[in-house]
Amino acid sequence: AAQLLIVGGDQDEPENGHADYLRERVSVLGLRERVRFLGAREDVRPLYAAADCFILPSRYDPFPNTVLEAFAMGLPAIVSSRCGAAEIIEPDANGWTCEPDDPAGIARLMLVADRALRGARSGLAARATAERFGIDTMATRLSDLYTALAAPAN
Repeated sequence: AAQLLIVGGDQDEPENGHADYLRERVSVLGLRERVRFLGAREDVRPLYAAADCFILPSRYDPFPNTVLEAFAMGLPAIVSSRCGAAEIIEPDANGWTCEPDDPAGIARLMLVADRALRGARSGLAARATAERFGIDTMATRLSDLYTALAAPAN
């Protein structure tokens, strides 16, 4: 049976009001055996290694490193259309995009991901995506940008 691991803190509500609401909903729906709230973690590598798919249905996130971390571990991702990482999603190759406040749509994509994960293609595509954003490549791109910005205008 599928398991959902919710990792991280609730940045919008330091008192964890939203997390408390989610815990209550999980309980009411009888899903306590399938949903675990793990809170903030320093070393998430074992969690990525145990996962089949990474899901980040953020309402807003410019470009989270967590998506690149998941890709580096070979995990396809389901990310919000309002997340900067949506720009590097290649549907049905390295992941899918969802709407952040659409639980039914996210659930449908989880089923799509489950079917896709039966083949190795999505993991390979995810890893290849992460490799395009390695530290050396990004440092070179940033250096090139600064050089272009500093060049005298013609």
